[in-house]
Amino acid sequence: MPGQVVKPRRSTPKVRTGCSVCKMRRVKCDEQRPKCNRCVSAGWQCTGYSTEVRPKIESTIQIYNIPFKIPGSRTDRELLHFYCCEAAQCLSRFSDSTLWTQLILQRSQHQPVIRNSLVALSSLYREYLKVGSNHLGNSPKSIQLMAKSHKQLSTYLLTPGASPEAALVCSLIFYVFECLVGNTKQAIWHLDRGLALLKNYWVDDPNLLAKMDPIYPQLKIIFCHLDVHASIFLWERMPVLKLASQDHISGLADVVPEQFSGIFDVEQTLVTLQNWKTNHLMSTVAHKRAHLQELPIEIAQERLQLERQLQLFEAAIERFRLQNDGQTMNSQDRQRIMLLHCQSLIFHGVLLENIILNEEDTKTPMEAYCKFEFALEQIAFLISDFESSNGSKSEHREFTVSTNVVAMLYFVCFKTTDRNLLEKALSMMNSSLYSARDGLWDSRKAFLVVQTFLSERDSLRSEEGSDMRLEDVGSDVIDTSCGLDEVFCALRIEDEVN
Repeated sequence: MPGQVVKPRRSTPKVRTGCSVCKMRRVKCDEQRPKCNRCVSAGWQCTGYSTEVRPKIESTIQIYNIPFKIPGSRTDRELLHFYCCEAAQCLSRFSDSTLWTQLILQRSQHQPVIRNSLVALSSLYREYLKVGSNHLGNSPKSIQLMAKSHKQLSTYLLTPGASPEAALVCSLIFYVFECLVGNTKQAIWHLDRGLALLKNYWVDDPNLLAKMDPIYPQLKIIFCHLDVHASIFLWERMPVLKLASQDHISGLADVVPEQFSGIFDVEQTLVTLQNWKTNHLMSTVAHKRAHLQELPIEIAQERLQLERQLQLFEAAIERFRLQNDGQTMNSQDRQRIMLLHCQSLIFHGVLLENIILNEEDTKTPMEAYCKFEFALEQIAFLISDFESSNGSKSEHREFTVSTNVVAMLYFVCFKTTDRNLLEKALSMMNSSLYSARDGLWDSRKAFLVVQTFLSERDSLRSEEGSDMRLEDVGSDVIDTSCGLDEVFCALRIEDEVN
């Protein structure tokens, strides 16, 4: 009204020292100790202040809700909030979280098909934490959620102007669906559909891919990782993508740059080497354990060139760690680099096992064992560092998408004849990782399979000697199988899994 004095709004400085719950709720904390009165009066469990160890979010939040407006029911908003608070970080553990915590969420605000898939993913993930894959896979509610998401995507793709970006994101989410319920064959089917789409647009329409920036580089790198993971899980499957160029294979160009520009550059280089090594060994499986001089010249040259690139990578990543450790790397970046280093060591060790120089060199080269041993030390430190940075060990069934930790431990167990290395890897699977699932790999199943073959090897030791690898003991099962799940079923130990 005219002449009315408008009382100025009082400005107060923003306080950043309140408890974590008040910060999350965006209210002013009274900072009372040990628990703030605002949380107590509102019925919230105060989780303390920044100097205190923060417990898991699930134990503090009773109702999940998104503070900004999102279409959908209250249940949908609660599930999306749960995804933001918990699921996204777990899915991206030891890797760049940008894709899961930011880019896919941004797309979900404008793409209902992505948003609905995220709601289903959050529901499945929350249920997985309670019951695990076995019970989740038999749940009618889970089947209904996945079927509904599939139908929504099918309907969306029939509409004019449907975005390939949405199809790629949904195929990734559907891959996670199936991994959560333990249906690895269907997970790989969804992965292959996404890889085919990525490959088509990558090769045929680069201009379209440019429009997908910045989500495209993130989608590309995770699909490249999962392509390799699927091929080391499913021995009959060749990688869909070929990342190494002919110049790389012939030795005219190096995959490894002289200096890495950042962690993403490290990751891109490693996945190229992993893809190259996997394609090479699978395409030359007929020459497995052949001496180097017995190999066709082009295969021998490629194998040695690949080994040289892995050497260059390990030297480069060591330099990168020394240059950045304690300066620009936080705990998450340090853990990412450590995981990438572990992966390179295991892949290098497996390659060295296939570089047999002469008839006397019949055992796994000692250098390969050194790679395995160093990698196990790094994995143990990585797990310890993660647990200490998060306050305590997780009480839940862990689930991640692409760390490959379970696969690395599994391969060390099957490739080594060193009993100490084998027992160390097996012990790690039986401790904090025992209830974990990393994409296609179920740690509990992997542990029981290794344990079964170890018992078999011990019973044959007096006849065959102590240098038998576990993969030799179970070659008739492993070489003809379609993956860990098939081996597990063939050994008839499914009833031992809780």
